[in-house]
Amino acid sequence: MGKGRRKANDDSDVLAGEVGTIRRTAPIRIALGYPAPYKVAASSLGYQVVYRIWNEAPAVVCERFFLDSTGRGKKAPVTRESGFSIQSAHAIAFSVASEMDIIGVVALLESCGLSPLSSKRGDGVAPVIIGGPLTILDPRLVSPLADVVVVGEGEEALPVIRDALADAPDKRAFLTSLDGAAPGLWIPALDDEPPLAAHTPVDLLGAFAATWSKHAELKDLFLIEATRGCQRACSFCVMSRRTDRASPFRAVPVERVLQHIPANAPGVGLVGAAVTDHPDIAQMVDLIVRRGHRVSLSSIRADRLTEQLTRSLVAGGLKSLTLAADGSSESLRRSVNKGITKDHLFKAVTIAAAHGIRRIKLYSMVGLPGEQDEDMEELAGLLKALSAHLSVSIAVQAFVPKPGTPLANVPMQDLPAIRHRLQMLRRLLAGKVRMIPTSPRWSWLDWKIAHMGERAAYAAMEAHSHGGAFAAWKRAIANQGEKP
Repeated sequence: MGKGRRKANDDSDVLAGEVGTIRRTAPIRIALGYPAPYKVAASSLGYQVVYRIWNEAPAVVCERFFLDSTGRGKKAPVTRESGFSIQSAHAIAFSVASEMDIIGVVALLESCGLSPLSSKRGDGVAPVIIGGPLTILDPRLVSPLADVVVVGEGEEALPVIRDALADAPDKRAFLTSLDGAAPGLWIPALDDEPPLAAHTPVDLLGAFAATWSKHAELKDLFLIEATRGCQRACSFCVMSRRTDRASPFRAVPVERVLQHIPANAPGVGLVGAAVTDHPDIAQMVDLIVRRGHRVSLSSIRADRLTEQLTRSLVAGGLKSLTLAADGSSESLRRSVNKGITKDHLFKAVTIAAAHGIRRIKLYSMVGLPGEQDEDMEELAGLLKALSAHLSVSIAVQAFVPKPGTPLANVPMQDLPAIRHRLQMLRRLLAGKVRMIPTSPRWSWLDWKIAHMGERAAYAAMEAHSHGGAFAAWKRAIANQGEKP
């Protein structure tokens, strides 16, 4: 794990627009990677929490590195804070949020001159630690790459990892000391089966950021958690309370949220999968706005939007509203337990328009089980009716059945059928509503990868070696025994 420093790569000036950057020295160094460019990493609250917690111990310093803008990891990365080489770190860690992040981890490890496979890295190579939301879906997706996997929520495991790294004389002792030392800690070389995903006690919540930046995707927002988990029963969601991977709903007390918000933060992003289910969300937003911050919510349910909440959000700088429909018709939304009706959407739009909001963006899916052309006609009619009140756009993605959900074993609709529905919707909207589709092919890849278990890591390695394009992924998936 030797020593060394190198000049930071070409994108190092992104930190010039960051407030809260942690610059310090300590004998133990952790290189914390994110398999996407800085602007995405800086908008990940989980990644920021790891950065903050690991820098709280005097003996440890944690510095960050990111995938470059090419997404290929061609340049050997160095940490952004001081520019030390990743190979000189005492541990290397990654946060992974989605299936496509796996190839980013492969790219970053290879660009550091390290084998992506833990089995091919010797005892003298720093341990690789992987955590993040993807581990809730299936920790085996990244297990061939990792010496340590943090399964689920990491607040209890992070200090244990940090302290063990400072105390252990070598890599083997470090890994042995972590086995079973905290909820969610998994050492794949020592245990074949991963543990259940960890759930953080409410007294350790909520998570809050270390930094904010004008270069972040969520520009100049200090991110802080208002809720964790979800109490809903949507059958397409890993967090659904109908699954054994459900993350229980926990609301962070208002006073605890307020105490962590820096006075000089220009904006505050309240984070949570079901943030508007917080019983005091309107009061929380109002108090933050009264302190002089603009406020953004990570999600808004149409049936939870009230006059009071809207008034506070508008006072906090809200100019457009984002809502999830998650189903092209009333019957489909009912079939997946979404719980949102057209009346909810109309009421939300009416409230928004009355308070001066002029734009609304909806999210929805095509390809839900049982979907017919008539459902697309219903969606188009709803969108055009909403557009009579304000400007409407819709982001549409293909439904991807995920492991661990009630719909896990439902096959994804074939690509021609999804393309047909997207083309039909675009034609029905006839320029009256802006449509933003995501690629059905990449959604298909997410579906395949999500169900591959540890073979996903091997497919990512092969896809990366052949350029990482769709064709390379398709071939790699087939070579792992998955039918294209």
